[in-house]
Amino acid sequence: MPIQNSPPERQTRSQARTQAVLTPTPRAPLDGTPAVPQLRAQLDRGIIMEGAAPSRREGRGPRRSSSFSGVLEENSVEEEASDGTEAAPAPVGAPQGIGRPTLSQSDKPVSHQSEPSLLAIMQQITQIMAYLQAASSSESSRPPAFKTPSMKAPECFDGIQPFKLGDTNEVRKAEAELDSLIIKEGGHIYSYIADFRSLVSGIGDWGERALIYHFRRGLTSRILNQLASPPSNIDSLKDLMDITLELDTRYHERQREKNNNQEKKPESSKSNSSHPQNSSG
Repeated sequence: MPIQNSPPERQTRSQARTQAVLTPTPRAPLDGTPAVPQLRAQLDRGIIMEGAAPSRREGRGPRRSSSFSGVLEENSVEEEASDGTEAAPAPVGAPQGIGRPTLSQSDKPVSHQSEPSLLAIMQQITQIMAYLQAASSSESSRPPAFKTPSMKAPECFDGIQPFKLGDTNEVRKAEAELDSLIIKEGGHIYSYIADFRSLVSGIGDWGERALIYHFRRGLTSRILNQLASPPSNIDSLKDLMDITLELDTRYHERQREKNNNQEKKPESSKSNSSHPQNSSG
């Protein structure tokens, strides 16, 4: 029986097997990039890598190369190496650079150990710094409305408004302070005059008679008695201030003279009592 020539398809497969044996296994380039494109191109052409059995089934295409199993084995080996165990060598037919990169010793997380007492100290320092920051950002003097959060909104706003924005009615505030302004016990008239002038500048034009009335109302009974005897005609607020300032200055001068005289009397009595003793001796 004559030998029949093999069909062209079988010749092509035999040539592919021959080329696969002669073609070396693709390796990863020197720059570290995997040789996946070359491997994929050979698989698409049906070239069988070394170490794999050729497929003899027609119509189903070539069987996948065992190089993928080598890749899986390499990945499993790398996972074991990352856990700290000794890594096994990669298979001979497995391409280089396709598996997952292994972690170096410097890339692994480092576990820190500390004492609970150091953590408690750090928490205390953080609380102190937060308290100081909050205290420096807020005003030192706070109205009572800040300390009573249960107050109603209008009442709370009325308490905060003079502190933050100032009194909306400055005239009313100056009038209230002017009604309660009096000379302090043992005080001087010039401080009372200075306070009275500063309040008058904020209430507007009241007229001379109203200002004289309020000025006399804050004077002490001593100054009022001196103004009544002898009676003097006062037509302006300036005249009243000048007269009261002069009367108060004379009063304090007399008080100083009396105190000086009282200090001199005991000294003179001691000197007089010492003279008879010297004469008798």
